[in-house]
Amino acid sequence: MAGEDRFARERLVPGWDPDTFAGATAVVVGLGALGNEAAKNLALAGIGRLVLCDPDTVETTNLSRSVLFGPDDIGRPKTEAAAEALRRLSATVVVEPRVRDLAAGVGLGELAAADVVLGCLDSLRSRMRLLGRCALVEAPLVDGATGPWEGEVRLRLDTQEACYGCTLTAHQRSSADVPWSCLDDTTAGQLGTSIGTTALVAAWMTQAALCSVLGTPPPYRMLRIESLTGRTAPVVMTRARDCPHHRPIQGDITPCALNHRATAGELTAVLPFGGEPLTWSQFPLPVRCRACRGYAETVGDRAVADTPFSRCDQCGRLRRPRFSNRLRDAAPDARLTELGVPPQEILPVRQPRGEYTWHQLSS
Repeated sequence: MAGEDRFARERLVPGWDPDTFAGATAVVVGLGALGNEAAKNLALAGIGRLVLCDPDTVETTNLSRSVLFGPDDIGRPKTEAAAEALRRLSATVVVEPRVRDLAAGVGLGELAAADVVLGCLDSLRSRMRLLGRCALVEAPLVDGATGPWEGEVRLRLDTQEACYGCTLTAHQRSSADVPWSCLDDTTAGQLGTSIGTTALVAAWMTQAALCSVLGTPPPYRMLRIESLTGRTAPVVMTRARDCPHHRPIQGDITPCALNHRATAGELTAVLPFGGEPLTWSQFPLPVRCRACRGYAETVGDRAVADTPFSRCDQCGRLRRPRFSNRLRDAAPDARLTELGVPPQEILPVRQPRGEYTWHQLSS
């Protein structure tokens, strides 16, 4: 009936508070099968704002496990297709799609301000990268993963707690992407999974995320889910002394009046004199051909710059791409977003004596 409370049944659940959910922000990183289910659940639960981050497009293989995608969405960015479907599910949810890699799509300031972050990524490197960024600003993270007949959910609500990185060997951590690394792993093998396993893991992730928003997170920090045997049990994790993901940003964070659409020149002009502003991920620089005595061609497409070599348009010689994370190396008129800097990013500025100051871009 018109005017009836949509969440009337939910209000009967002890401790459940749709009004709290309506004022909450959740960031979902990865909009494959797991991200589809988790985002759908959060929208139906009444989360007021969803930020969706994924650089990929919908493929045919997504359709059997992704409730938010249909045949007409093939070739579209996953986040945009999912945003449309979520708005149909809930007229009150505000959905912001980010068609970018996780480090370029959601800024550290946004992660810090979110009520919960959900990692729905399918590679070790990407999961570690998100873990590292959340640790920098102490953002509450609910991370999920699926296998053929099993899955897991890991919570990281405080940087002093044991985390996903603690369960890996030093070699595994060193081969995984950390927040300041330049490239993500695109060669990891794929594992088969089904909608049943995906739905189970997403349901546990949703419950953990919603309880965290309510301020009553579950007591476990890792949950192992076996769909064939029906066994679901917490797993105790121990913090590893050599795990690098327990060091949040130290010191005050200074607000900056500029946002991610400002140019590199505009940003360097307003920062304290003598500091070296850096980005967390490297960006491509103009490619120079030594055989042509300094002939340069600006590479605007990151996908081209990521290739090991390219050929000089003038002499045909092979050229090696160059990268930097020093903003002073970028063209002064290059916009920060073009350099991979996301909204509300917190940028480190190295001072002459080696210490760092921190500057957060505005919204």
